[in-house]
Amino acid sequence: MSQAVLQLPQVLTMTIADIVHRDASTGKFSLLGTYNTIAARSFPFTHPSMGVYLALTDGRGKTPLVLRLIDAEEERPPVFTIQAVIDFPDPTQVAEVGFACQRLEFAQPGEYRLQLFVAGEPLLERRLFLVPAQQMAQRPLRKGNRFLN
Repeated sequence: MSQAVLQLPQVLTMTIADIVHRDASTGKFSLLGTYNTIAARSFPFTHPSMGVYLALTDGRGKTPLVLRLIDAEEERPPVFTIQAVIDFPDPTQVAEVGFACQRLEFAQPGEYRLQLFVAGEPLLERRLFLVPAQQMAQRPLRKGNRFLN
């Protein structure tokens, strides 16, 4: 008896932004304020909101996913964990989804990882840096930095 093998989708993008908006009439997504670094005046720090946009293709059927944000050393519980199911009616189509997370608690500065798992398998991981605002003020402005007052 053969076992069915789940076809893992291919991740086209996983983007962090201030706002991920889906237009109700067109279905198009808009991303506002993409970033990879957050500057905070003090720690612990509460970040008001974060959007995550995913685009995947080559999936089959209803596919469970988990999106989580962890500190790079995994010394603390995840900042957030989201579980969802994406339906891939046709593997040639691109499935797009946006998530909004509110009041994210960061215990200390450092490197964090946004991780995407599909059917329990890791698919993609990207870095997010939390730095003291004073440190950001000493660096030249680079694309992808997020300053908070």
